[in-house]
Amino acid sequence: MEWYIPITIIPGIGLIIQSTSNIILDLNNEITELKNGDIDLIKIIIAKISQLKVLSIAIVFQYMGVLLFLLSGIMSSILNNDYISKNTLILGVFLIALSIIMLLYYHLKAITIRQNHLKSY
Repeated sequence: MEWYIPITIIPGIGLIIQSTSNIILDLNNEITELKNGDIDLIKIIIAKISQLKVLSIAIVFQYMGVLLFLLSGIMSSILNNDYISKNTLILGVFLIALSIIMLLYYHLKAITIRQNHLKSY
């Protein structure tokens, strides 16, 4: 494996991290707006806070995946040990995949929460 291959993946993951960060900020603003509203919205606020937790865990997995990609490239370059660098790369890919699964769960759950929120009006 060439040492630069894991590092070339990082810009794409950076876009996923930026997108997730924007979603976290929007969700946080939405929760703040709901807190200033009716008391009947407590269930929706609690659901959105759980969504915020899922997004936070997903972004941690993304950061860990990027770190492992960087380490994989560095180890492949310095150590010339393909076994360690490939395993580090595979672990990074697994963390990014886990993050994407969590983002899919977030979006599926967001549809249900939005429907419940619109029904309350």
